[in-house]
Amino acid sequence: MASIPFSFPHEASIAPFLNEIAADLDRSTGVAGQLGTATYLGGITSALALAPLIGQMAIRRVLVLALAIVAATSIVSSVVDNFAVLLVIRLIAGSAAGIVLAAALAAIPRAWTDARTRVMRTGLVIGSMALGPGILGPALRGVGTLTDWQTGLIVYGLVTAGIVVFVAFGMPSLPGAPTGISYRSRLAEAARVVEMPIVRTVLVARFVSQIVFGIFFGFLAAFFLDLHPGKDAWIAPMFFVGPFGFMQAAFVGGAVLARFGVMRVTAVSTVLTGVAVFSFVFIAPSPYVSFFFFFMYGLMAGVAQTGMTALIYQYAGNRQGAAIFVNSALGPGGSMTGAVLGGLAIIVTPGYDGYKLLILVVAVGMALASVAMLLSTRRVGDAALVEESVAGS
Repeated sequence: MASIPFSFPHEASIAPFLNEIAADLDRSTGVAGQLGTATYLGGITSALALAPLIGQMAIRRVLVLALAIVAATSIVSSVVDNFAVLLVIRLIAGSAAGIVLAAALAAIPRAWTDARTRVMRTGLVIGSMALGPGILGPALRGVGTLTDWQTGLIVYGLVTAGIVVFVAFGMPSLPGAPTGISYRSRLAEAARVVEMPIVRTVLVARFVSQIVFGIFFGFLAAFFLDLHPGKDAWIAPMFFVGPFGFMQAAFVGGAVLARFGVMRVTAVSTVLTGVAVFSFVFIAPSPYVSFFFFFMYGLMAGVAQTGMTALIYQYAGNRQGAAIFVNSALGPGGSMTGAVLGGLAIIVTPGYDGYKLLILVVAVGMALASVAMLLSTRRVGDAALVEESVAGS
């Protein structure tokens, strides 16, 4: 849990300074936002290259190496003033962050084999993801306000280096299980996971949710100032309140999902996530209202992401390794798609009109994905897991 907050280096260390980076590098916010695209592309690359083999590796060793790269790239990013070079560095940072995420997700079924316990612990792990954007992001924004965004990146790198030491000496090894299965066979297994009816619909919902994340969170600093000009002081609290809602929901979401049905709660929270995003964009009479809707976005997204991860683990059966591979790729893949679409919408259309229309489209997409999840099961909810929860209480 200590390492997973550092699987989101863009949201924690770059996105809070999007306006400042764009100004210093003489780029529009739409173009500067593509630093997120580079980061997410790196995450996809690492997922495709390494995640199918993660089950054979000791988790601690993988995390130490990946976190060290995240720390180094953050510090190097602070001294680069060429946009093209910075894109390459963020690509490397994203690759390392993708490995961190894949390793953390692989550790869940390895550490907790009981289904009910795994659902609840999944909530804790998913909630820990928000500590990076939700705690480090606002803190670094505060540091950058007093100094500059480069100092914020240096601080992020040093904190990450501290986590490297903690993981190296304080975490159990969680060794893998070497097998004779080839890389190609694992890719074929991943394809079979995608063909599984319930898993497929959950993965689609996960992908759409990540697209929303890439569009919404990646351009938050710039769009918020378009909604509320001159309210720069609100940017740091905004980067706190959404991830804070995500953490609260994810930490307690496991128990709620196990009690009321994983599929049912996940589908409803997915729809409400889209409603919160739509409301943030189109109902903005004051920063306080925007503050509330961003909190609700984090809250609902926390429940939805916890539920989706639990459903993937549950219905993948003996193909959990392949499911982890696909899930690890979809996260940065969806975020990258959102960053590209959001940047294009800002660049192509005047103001943020295209951006708002894009938000409307993806909010509808989340509702449709939620319906698809419900239709993928004959009974609404996950009776098996509910019964297990009741029997264990």
